[in-house]
Amino acid sequence: MKEIYATLDIGSTTLKLVVAEVISANVNILFSSKVTSHGVRKGVITDAEALVEDIKKVVREADEELNTTITSVGLVLPSINARIYQGDGITKVNNANDKITIDDVIRALKLSTRFQRNRDEEIVSTIPIHYALDTKSTDKLPLGMRSASLKVDSMIVTSKKKFFYGYLEAVEKAGLELLDVTIDAYASALEAFDEAYLKEGAILIDIGCYSSTVSFYEDGYLKYIAQANTGGYDLTKAISEKWWISMDKAERYKIKYGTCEKNVGDDDVIHTNKVDNEVVNYTQQDLSDVLREAVEGMMEEIKTKIDVINDGRSYETVIVGGGGELPSLDVIASSVLNAPVRCYRPETIGVRDMSYVPALGLLYYLNDRKEFLGNNVSLTLPDISSTMNIRLKGFTKAKDESKTPKRKLKRVLENFFSDDE
Repeated sequence: MKEIYATLDIGSTTLKLVVAEVISANVNILFSSKVTSHGVRKGVITDAEALVEDIKKVVREADEELNTTITSVGLVLPSINARIYQGDGITKVNNANDKITIDDVIRALKLSTRFQRNRDEEIVSTIPIHYALDTKSTDKLPLGMRSASLKVDSMIVTSKKKFFYGYLEAVEKAGLELLDVTIDAYASALEAFDEAYLKEGAILIDIGCYSSTVSFYEDGYLKYIAQANTGGYDLTKAISEKWWISMDKAERYKIKYGTCEKNVGDDDVIHTNKVDNEVVNYTQQDLSDVLREAVEGMMEEIKTKIDVINDGRSYETVIVGGGGELPSLDVIASSVLNAPVRCYRPETIGVRDMSYVPALGLLYYLNDRKEFLGNNVSLTLPDISSTMNIRLKGFTKAKDESKTPKRKLKRVLENFFSDDE
């Protein structure tokens, strides 16, 4: 059986949907699309109806291309209100032969969430990091292993209730159920870093439109997260102000000609303007000069967030996000941060774009948690996999209103967040 997931990443400027099959460490993209997002600004939903229509639009596009109907998705939640906690839960193994089952793991994870937090916080995801048994410990899910007790060390991600529920309601009103959810910072790390870096220490910089997220990983945990009030919008604004042009035109120039490389296109005029009755020609080199200065300022702001870590060590540092799509941006970042920095662009066919990193990472997140997710429906996709029956999470071949369950704000592992035993 093949495990196929649909993941939805709602950003301030674009909304991304990816449908893919995950086999071990490999991803086979079946569908990907990026549409303009109209209902979100700086991560906050400003027009719920517009957002719902955007979701419906991109899902319809996938339905038509794959000749199926998406009924549920994994959701990438913006990190702007996220808080990170470490917890642990200990439980007896409820099995006559002391073999650990998924119910034991869920029970321990549920207990790990019992700590005091603000009243306006809601748990977004509970992620197992390490398992301790009677005679051994492991980072792998210990199903079938023998132990009289089980301790699970976990990472708990929370967000503000109003913020979180707004995204859940948008997904629900678009006619979808939720497979699972986590924040973009953690999802991106699963795609951009090898597991070893998440243990040894790594820094992720996600450059968005209006803001950038800085996150630090060590021992498998997301240990630090912060928002820098700078992003791709500031680079566009710098062009607009320097060249006295509209933001729309500045954005087009940035996308088409933008680079942080030196000594490029000094003779190629890309824009002409009249200043004090004099014609002024702007070349790609002029554009590069503006962008390099703006990127330097952006990285200085980001550096203030990284400096909080300040333990004297050098960490693998990676830039992701649509706002970082500029050649040689990593060169300037390395200079400002005084550390090796690389931009990560996925190599997977169909999603070779830095803005797709969170949606891709969520695919691995869902696949890692398939023991918790369980199995949904089976179907046949025409022209895919030689018409073999495949297990498709989040899809159904045809709508049958008599069998379709009532829509709910459904989340995987919802019993984690209940106080009932």
